[in-house]
Amino acid sequence: MNKNYYNIDEISQILDEQKHTIRFWETRIIKLKVLRTHSGHRLYNYENLLLLKKIKELVEVQKLTLDGVNEYFNSKVKKNTLDDNVISELRDLLGLLKKSN
Repeated sequence: MNKNYYNIDEISQILDEQKHTIRFWETRIIKLKVLRTHSGHRLYNYENLLLLKKIKELVEVQKLTLDGVNEYFNSKVKKNTLDDNVISELRDLLGLLKKSN
């Protein structure tokens, strides 16, 4: 899908995960920051989608607890802060380039 934002129904279908599970992850995973509309509806961007896919993998495949997932992301942030910033800037630039075409 080539969209800027996804609602929780779309995310649930893409991830094949229950909506209540996604909402629970949102309350427990520190790195997961979801936008909300003025009416309170959740909006997930592409980075949120990738993050949720990684959370699902860590929980289901690697059998980490949600505290373990937070520790995983904390250790990755310390190691890759510059890389994450560069990646984020490149994604922004790519989005601008797509809009100009």
